[in-house]
Amino acid sequence: MREILVNVFGTFGRIGEVEFAGKTDLAIYREALESESISIEDIRGRLPRVEAAMVELMDRMATTGDVYHLCPGVLDLLDALSADQRFVVSLLTGNVERLAEAKLRVAGISHYFQERGAFGSDAEERDHLPAIAAERINLSRDAQLPAHRFIIIGDTPRDICCARHFGARVVAVASGQHSIEQLEHHSPDALLANLSDTKAVLKLLAEL
Repeated sequence: MREILVNVFGTFGRIGEVEFAGKTDLAIYREALESESISIEDIRGRLPRVEAAMVELMDRMATTGDVYHLCPGVLDLLDALSADQRFVVSLLTGNVERLAEAKLRVAGISHYFQERGAFGSDAEERDHLPAIAAERINLSRDAQLPAHRFIIIGDTPRDICCARHFGARVVAVASGQHSIEQLEHHSPDALLANLSDTKAVLKLLAEL
Protein backbone atom coordinates (compact mmCIF):
# COMPACT_ATOMS: atom_id res chain seq x y z
CA MET A 1 0.00 0.00 0.00
CA ARG A 2 2.84 2.41 0.80
CA GLU A 3 4.36 1.86 -2.63
CA ILE A 4 1.00 2.38 -4.35
CA LEU A 5 0.31 5.60 -2.43
CA VAL A 6 3.76 6.93 -3.28
CA ASN A 7 3.23 6.12 -6.98
CA VAL A 8 -0.17 7.82 -7.05
CA PHE A 9 0.24 10.70 -4.57
CA GLY A 10 4.00 11.05 -4.20
CA THR A 11 3.85 10.11 -0.50
CA PHE A 12 2.34 7.52 1.82
CA GLY A 13 1.86 10.13 4.54
CA ARG A 14 1.02 8.70 7.95
CA ILE A 15 -0.33 5.35 6.70
CA GLY A 16 1.69 3.46 9.30
CA GLU A 17 -0.12 5.29 12.12
CA VAL A 18 -3.68 4.78 10.87
CA GLU A 19 -5.97 2.20 12.48
CA PHE A 20 -7.69 0.30 9.67
CA ALA A 21 -10.35 -1.80 11.43
CA GLY A 22 -13.85 -0.99 10.22
CA LYS A 23 -12.91 2.19 8.36
CA THR A 24 -13.55 2.90 4.71
CA ASP A 25 -10.58 3.06 2.37
CA LEU A 26 -11.41 6.71 1.72
CA ALA A 27 -11.21 7.48 5.45
CA ILE A 28 -7.91 5.60 5.72
CA TYR A 29 -6.39 7.47 2.80
CA ARG A 30 -7.64 10.83 4.09
CA GLU A 31 -6.18 10.23 7.56
CA ALA A 32 -2.88 9.16 6.04
CA LEU A 33 -2.58 11.99 3.52
CA GLU A 34 -4.23 15.04 5.11
CA SER A 35 -0.93 15.92 6.81
CA GLU A 36 0.52 16.25 3.29
CA SER A 37 -2.25 18.74 2.36
CA ILE A 38 -3.90 16.24 -0.01
CA SER A 39 -7.65 16.85 0.00
CA ILE A 40 -10.43 14.27 -0.01
CA GLU A 41 -11.46 15.62 -3.43
CA ASP A 42 -7.96 14.91 -4.76
CA ILE A 43 -8.06 11.43 -3.24
CA ARG A 44 -11.41 10.73 -4.89
CA GLY A 45 -10.05 11.96 -8.20
CA ARG A 46 -7.12 9.56 -8.09
CA LEU A 47 -9.05 6.67 -6.55
CA PRO A 48 -9.39 4.71 -9.84
CA ARG A 49 -5.59 4.57 -10.08
CA VAL A 50 -5.33 3.32 -6.50
CA GLU A 51 -8.05 0.73 -7.14
CA ALA A 52 -6.38 -0.55 -10.29
CA ALA A 53 -3.01 -0.86 -8.55
CA MET A 54 -4.51 -2.66 -5.55
CA VAL A 55 -6.37 -5.14 -7.77
CA GLU A 56 -3.21 -5.80 -9.77
CA LEU A 57 -1.33 -6.43 -6.52
CA MET A 58 -4.06 -8.79 -5.29
CA ASP A 59 -3.98 -10.80 -8.52
CA ARG A 60 -0.19 -10.97 -8.39
CA MET A 61 -0.27 -12.23 -4.81
CA ALA A 62 -2.88 -14.85 -5.72
CA THR A 63 -0.49 -16.48 -8.20
CA THR A 64 1.91 -17.31 -5.37
CA GLY A 65 -0.60 -19.07 -3.10
CA ASP A 66 -3.61 -18.45 -0.89
CA VAL A 67 -4.10 -14.80 -0.03
CA TYR A 68 -7.10 -15.30 2.28
CA HIS A 69 -8.35 -18.09 4.50
CA LEU A 70 -12.09 -18.17 5.10
CA CYS A 71 -13.19 -18.09 8.72
CA PRO A 72 -14.64 -21.40 9.98
CA GLY A 73 -18.25 -21.86 8.89
CA VAL A 74 -18.35 -19.03 6.35
CA LEU A 75 -18.61 -21.23 3.26
CA ASP A 76 -21.36 -23.43 4.74
CA LEU A 77 -23.25 -20.35 5.90
CA LEU A 78 -23.05 -18.69 2.47
CA ASP A 79 -24.30 -21.92 0.88
CA ALA A 80 -27.22 -22.04 3.29
CA LEU A 81 -28.13 -18.36 2.97
CA SER A 82 -28.03 -18.50 -0.82
CA ALA A 83 -30.42 -21.46 -0.84
CA ASP A 84 -32.83 -19.90 1.66
CA GLN A 85 -35.53 -17.70 0.12
CA ARG A 86 -35.80 -15.67 3.33
CA PHE A 87 -32.41 -14.08 2.77
CA VAL A 88 -30.58 -12.01 0.17
CA VAL A 89 -26.78 -12.01 0.40
CA SER A 90 -24.96 -8.74 -0.21
CA LEU A 91 -21.73 -7.05 0.82
CA LEU A 92 -21.13 -3.94 2.89
CA THR A 93 -17.44 -3.14 3.19
CA GLY A 94 -15.04 -0.28 3.71
CA ASN A 95 -12.99 -1.44 0.74
CA VAL A 96 -13.36 0.40 -2.56
CA GLU A 97 -15.57 -1.55 -4.94
CA ARG A 98 -13.05 -3.00 -7.37
CA LEU A 99 -10.78 -4.13 -4.54
CA ALA A 100 -13.72 -5.70 -2.69
CA GLU A 101 -14.69 -7.60 -5.84
CA ALA A 102 -11.10 -8.78 -6.27
CA LYS A 103 -10.93 -9.98 -2.66
CA LEU A 104 -14.13 -12.00 -3.03
CA ARG A 105 -12.91 -13.46 -6.31
CA VAL A 106 -9.51 -14.41 -4.90
CA ALA A 107 -11.21 -15.97 -1.87
CA GLY A 108 -13.49 -17.98 -4.18
CA ILE A 109 -16.79 -16.63 -2.86
CA SER A 110 -17.74 -13.84 -5.28
CA HIS A 111 -20.61 -15.88 -6.78
CA TYR A 112 -22.56 -15.70 -3.51
CA PHE A 113 -22.86 -11.91 -3.61
CA GLN A 114 -25.35 -11.30 -6.39
CA GLU A 115 -26.85 -8.09 -4.99
CA ARG A 116 -24.70 -4.97 -5.15
CA GLY A 117 -24.26 -3.56 -1.66
CA ALA A 118 -22.11 -0.60 -0.59
CA PHE A 119 -18.39 0.09 -0.63
CA GLY A 120 -15.71 2.39 0.69
CA SER A 121 -15.71 4.22 -2.64
CA ASP A 122 -19.37 5.21 -2.12
CA ALA A 123 -18.84 7.28 1.04
CA GLU A 124 -16.04 8.17 3.41
CA GLU A 125 -18.16 7.57 6.53
CA ARG A 126 -19.02 3.93 7.14
CA ASP A 127 -22.25 5.01 8.85
CA HIS A 128 -23.57 6.12 5.43
CA LEU A 129 -23.00 2.77 3.72
CA PRO A 130 -26.03 0.78 5.00
CA ALA A 131 -28.50 3.28 3.52
CA ILE A 132 -26.70 3.08 0.17
CA ALA A 133 -26.76 -0.72 0.20
CA ALA A 134 -30.44 -0.82 1.22
CA GLU A 135 -31.42 1.58 -1.57
CA ARG A 136 -29.62 -0.54 -4.17
CA ILE A 137 -31.12 -3.79 -2.92
CA ASN A 138 -34.63 -2.34 -2.70
CA LEU A 139 -34.30 -0.95 -6.22
CA SER A 140 -33.02 -4.27 -7.57
CA ARG A 141 -35.81 -6.20 -5.84
CA ASP A 142 -38.52 -3.62 -6.54
CA ALA A 143 -39.11 -3.59 -2.79
CA GLN A 144 -39.41 -1.14 0.07
CA LEU A 145 -37.82 -3.10 2.88
CA PRO A 146 -37.50 -1.01 6.07
CA ALA A 147 -34.17 -0.63 7.84
CA HIS A 148 -34.91 -3.25 10.50
CA ARG A 149 -35.25 -5.94 7.80
CA PHE A 150 -31.54 -5.64 7.04
CA ILE A 151 -28.96 -7.51 9.11
CA ILE A 152 -25.30 -6.53 9.18
CA ILE A 153 -22.77 -9.17 10.19
CA GLY A 154 -19.40 -7.71 11.14
CA ASP A 155 -16.40 -8.08 13.41
CA THR A 156 -15.62 -4.49 14.47
CA PRO A 157 -17.30 -1.85 16.65
CA ARG A 158 -17.73 0.29 13.51
CA ASP A 159 -19.89 -2.43 11.95
CA ILE A 160 -22.17 -2.24 14.98
CA CYS A 161 -22.23 1.56 14.90
CA CYS A 162 -23.10 1.79 11.20
CA ALA A 163 -25.96 -0.68 11.67
CA ARG A 164 -27.29 1.34 14.61
CA HIS A 165 -26.99 4.58 12.61
CA PHE A 166 -29.20 3.13 9.87
CA GLY A 167 -31.55 1.15 12.09
CA ALA A 168 -30.51 -2.31 10.89
CA ARG A 169 -30.08 -5.39 13.05
CA VAL A 170 -26.48 -6.36 13.74
CA VAL A 171 -24.66 -9.58 14.57
CA ALA A 172 -21.12 -9.12 15.87
CA VAL A 173 -18.64 -11.95 15.39
CA ALA A 174 -15.36 -12.12 17.29
CA SER A 175 -13.43 -13.47 14.31
CA GLY A 176 -11.18 -10.43 13.84
CA GLN A 177 -9.09 -8.12 15.98
CA HIS A 178 -11.81 -7.45 18.56
CA SER A 179 -12.72 -9.79 21.38
CA ILE A 180 -16.20 -10.79 22.47
CA GLU A 181 -15.86 -8.46 25.46
CA GLN A 182 -14.88 -5.51 23.27
CA LEU A 183 -17.77 -6.10 20.86
CA GLU A 184 -20.27 -6.67 23.68
CA HIS A 185 -19.50 -3.19 24.97
CA HIS A 186 -21.22 -1.79 21.84
CA SER A 187 -24.44 -3.76 22.43
CA PRO A 188 -25.03 -5.67 19.17
CA ASP A 189 -28.33 -7.52 18.75
CA ALA A 190 -26.41 -10.79 18.86
CA LEU A 191 -22.82 -11.78 19.57
CA LEU A 192 -21.02 -14.89 18.34
CA ALA A 193 -17.53 -16.25 18.80
CA ASN A 194 -17.58 -17.55 15.21
CA LEU A 195 -19.93 -18.69 12.43
CA SER A 196 -19.15 -22.40 12.58
CA ASP A 197 -22.64 -23.60 13.64
CA THR A 198 -24.61 -22.97 10.44
CA LYS A 199 -27.99 -24.10 11.77
CA ALA A 200 -27.66 -21.94 14.89
CA VAL A 201 -26.64 -18.89 12.84
CA LEU A 202 -29.56 -19.33 10.42
CA LYS A 203 -31.99 -19.65 13.34
CA LEU A 204 -30.52 -16.54 14.93
CA LEU A 205 -30.78 -14.49 11.73
CA ALA A 206 -34.37 -15.59 11.16
CA GLU A 207 -35.36 -14.51 14.68
CA LEU A 208 -33.80 -11.04 14.59
